[in-house]
Amino acid sequence: MAKKEDVKRRQKALERKAARRKEKRAASRPLLLNPRAMLKQAAHWPLHECLLSEGWQDEGKLVQVLVARRSPLGQVATGTFLVDLGCLGVKSAFASLFDSQQEYEQRLRRRLTEQMPMREADLNLVAKIIREGIAYAHRLGFKPDPDYRDAMIVLGEANPDACDVPIPLGGRDGKPFYIAGPYDNVPRIMAKLEKAFGPNGFTYLVPIGGDFELWDDE
Repeated sequence: MAKKEDVKRRQKALERKAARRKEKRAASRPLLLNPRAMLKQAAHWPLHECLLSEGWQDEGKLVQVLVARRSPLGQVATGTFLVDLGCLGVKSAFASLFDSQQEYEQRLRRRLTEQMPMREADLNLVAKIIREGIAYAHRLGFKPDPDYRDAMIVLGEANPDACDVPIPLGGRDGKPFYIAGPYDNVPRIMAKLEKAFGPNGFTYLVPIGGDFELWDDE
């Protein structure tokens, strides 16, 4: 009887080891798949951290978001967003995959936090910021960076409807507030805004002779 029990225990132990090996193989499988499939699998990894730029509610400030998930084997998948809540929505977005946490911190996290101070944030909040920014820009006639779709995969189970924090959109009096960026097609954006809202229906900050000049209907 004792021998039978020992056999059963050994079998269970072997099954547990086999299951663990299977889980490890599944966790490492993203390295063999295409990037989109890798990200879809990474969406189920535990959340490693969620960072949001400080002062994100300030008028005219670009909002930076970084969401990172870490696999049981230490791989890190990230979704990074640069959001303009005043006008253009998601100006830039990309997804990344790193072989280790150290690689993630050296190649991405450190660079982003040096560019802009960031703090820990709720996943649902950043999902709401991204969603509202995209929706607002869409109403103004602007589309998000196409790569945002891949970056959004990393948000996984995020539920923006679960967040009750109001998201500030536009500028003064709710008017669109456009701040020209170094890679923007400024004439095209300005023409689109003027066609939709008239010359006094929005506020903008654009470079004139090397300096920036603020204009509105006042």
